[in-house]
Amino acid sequence: MSKTILQAIVDDVHYPVSSGNLENRLITRGLDGDTEFTQDIANGKGYKGALADCLISLVYAPNFTEGDVSISLSDKDKIISIANNIYGDIGEDYKKIKVTNDDSTVEIL
Repeated sequence: MSKTILQAIVDDVHYPVSSGNLENRLITRGLDGDTEFTQDIANGKGYKGALADCLISLVYAPNFTEGDVSISLSDKDKIISIANNIYGDIGEDYKKIKVTNDDSTVEIL
């Protein structure tokens, strides 16, 4: 059974994100969300970069709880770490981001 790039990135993000946001990240990386997801795409810099970009976009989202899913300050720190590992793997600069203790401010360092 095949899936599209958009379906794959929805699966890989693990948090509810609007499809428009995901599509924008794919387009920025030169990918068409309707294209069939293949091993070559999964291992490519474009897809990995788009995934990291989507994860970073979660950090900028306000705190929310939806169903059983919420993103806490420690979750945001973990998400930044995961995204930065991906950026490092594809040869891009790490994102230096600070989330304040009250979790209301995110700043790029």
